[in-house]
Amino acid sequence: MSRLSRPALVFALLLTSTSALGASQWVQARTVLNTCGYFSTSQAEVTLTYRNDDLPWGTSVFLIYGWGGSGVDWAPAPQTVEVPAVAPYHWGTTVTGVIRARTSTQYTSINYVWKVVLPDGHEFYEKGNGSTYGYYAADFSQVPMPCTTTAGSFIGTPTSLNITTVVKN
Repeated sequence: MSRLSRPALVFALLLTSTSALGASQWVQARTVLNTCGYFSTSQAEVTLTYRNDDLPWGTSVFLIYGWGGSGVDWAPAPQTVEVPAVAPYHWGTTVTGVIRARTSTQYTSINYVWKVVLPDGHEFYEKGNGSTYGYYAADFSQVPMPCTTTAGSFIGTPTSLNITTVVKN
């Protein structure tokens, strides 16, 4: 590769990416069965953290998410929440939802995209790939699910989840 073609290649790759170069993220979850006897519902509590040292002060971050599993990507419908800053260059939030009920679909992942709005109003979507409708997926199907008799009460230590990118055009 010549000295001139390498910078041109790097620039071309930069233009094709919709993801920020300095971004990283973490996802942890706890799940709970809302009864210790007859089955009723299960819930998940998912904590998501986004870090990007390249963003200017005054940047806003939003989480667009839905539950996935059993052939469903964004159930019941995509939700958008503003994500507060939790430290310099770090944004984090916790979401909860019913992931299994006796007469409904069982969800096994949280599917999401980070919407980043810069102070000048420009925005981009951090989704880990350049596809049109791509997103991240964090699978919580292997997270321990203890039972509790107090609905909405999560017990146990959060489990770190593996994050994958899903390409959709």
